[in-house]
Amino acid sequence: MAWNYNQTALLREQHGKIPSAAIASLLGKSPNAIIEKANKMGLSSNLYHTVEVPLYSVINFRDEGYCAGRLGRLVEYSHKGLSWVEHQYTVARDSG
Repeated sequence: MAWNYNQTALLREQHGKIPSAAIASLLGKSPNAIIEKANKMGLSSNLYHTVEVPLYSVINFRDEGYCAGRLGRLVEYSHKGLSWVEHQYTVARDSG
């Protein structure tokens, strides 16, 4: 699907301020389409380094059946990063 002027303007304005998954839901596009278009437009974001995800939110989503990959896409973390955080929490909680 082609991008119109309003969509590209919103992307340019909001990219780096809110997660790509949120922009995707606003525009009715996939998060991958948002990231690809932002890269083509030369936009960069360090947002994933500054977003803090409450661990209990991750645990609650996992209890609801969300996999690490799906959670990672929602909050723009890698599934490996989320799995590492869960492992560290589990080890710290169970050993203390």
